[in-house]
Amino acid sequence: MFENFTPPPIVTFAIPVFFLLIGIEVYIGYRKNKDLYRLNDSIADLSTGIISQIWGLFQKGVGLFAYFYIYEHFRIYEFAMNNPWAWVLCIVGQDFCYYWSHRLAHEVNFLWAGHVIHHHSEEYNLVVALRQTGLGGLFSWIFYVPLALFGFHPWMYLASGQINLIYQFWVHTKAVGKIGKIGEYILSTPSHHRVHHAINPIYIDKNHGGIFIIFDRMFGTFQEETEPCVYGTVKPLRSFNPVYANFHYYWELVKQAFAAEYFMDKIRVFFKPPGWYPRQGDKPAGFLPIPEVSPETFQKYDPKPTSEVKTYTTSWFVLVLLLAFAFLLFVAKFSLVSQILVTIWVTLSLVAINALIENKSWAGAMEITRLLFGFLVLGYFDVGWEYYAIGIVCLLVAGIYLYRTGQQKTQAV
Repeated sequence: MFENFTPPPIVTFAIPVFFLLIGIEVYIGYRKNKDLYRLNDSIADLSTGIISQIWGLFQKGVGLFAYFYIYEHFRIYEFAMNNPWAWVLCIVGQDFCYYWSHRLAHEVNFLWAGHVIHHHSEEYNLVVALRQTGLGGLFSWIFYVPLALFGFHPWMYLASGQINLIYQFWVHTKAVGKIGKIGEYILSTPSHHRVHHAINPIYIDKNHGGIFIIFDRMFGTFQEETEPCVYGTVKPLRSFNPVYANFHYYWELVKQAFAAEYFMDKIRVFFKPPGWYPRQGDKPAGFLPIPEVSPETFQKYDPKPTSEVKTYTTSWFVLVLLLAFAFLLFVAKFSLVSQILVTIWVTLSLVAINALIENKSWAGAMEITRLLFGFLVLGYFDVGWEYYAIGIVCLLVAGIYLYRTGQQKTQAV
């Protein structure tokens, strides 16, 4: 059964709709003279979203296999897939499991390490909804085991999860206010989710619901939006590197565990909430204070590349985005080796593009490296001479671009 299983492709086909809605939000911001987007931040957000989808190809099998195994051997009931009430129960049950998965991802350090990337952006718009972890699939499936035990078919489980994810897209916006008392009481809305992403002390770890806000009201994690929100993380990332964004908090936990003086504290580091610090000599363990913030004084991470850098990086980013989307659409036609090669090239490309935006000292070397690796990928696929010609043109353009920007830096000095 597992070998012949085809997951629902709902999210993949929803991607064009996502970008249509993003375009509408950009237009609304333009008409209302509101700065809802920054190009550098949006490219960083979308970079993590691309990596999430592509890296996720190599993780979903673990959770899906476990779900299949439990469903086939331990289910206590079996819901018919043509029963509409079964779908309602599965969607509600999915959201209940999501609530606890999401809540614990904010309250347990090693789970927060896989979720923090979604909160790094210091903007709040529809693109932020696509800013997702590339590693979260390693653990999140555990919370959905009850759905397998109750007998929801794996396809129904995955489809309900994708419906949940698609719903959450629209709540990542400042362009929508409140939607009325009934809607605000039952559903997770943009107002509720703005609270969730805010780092104001009153808002920390509130409003975890995906589709419904009822579970937050039931379990004491609900907070109304009462003051202007400041977005990001309490400890800012200050980087657009999508690989670093995925791994940095895991590394911080490892360093903190090594530095802890007591053995049990080395273990507690991974299970305590974010902000916890271990005992140090006579100083007891505790939590770092959450600083007060306001939109007027908060300094966003905002590197400002030249117009030439913007043109070059944006052009390449759009190309990588389109290639990654095409790859996801036809991934079943690729061998495992092909998938790994494409994943590496896309990852290198996104790291290089964001490094150029941030004007990193190693950005030029990374750009040439990922283009040369692209030649290796072309060689593996044994494509025609036309593709090699395109590759050579890309290398020449990159060389000219790096030379020109290097000259401009020299003249500036």
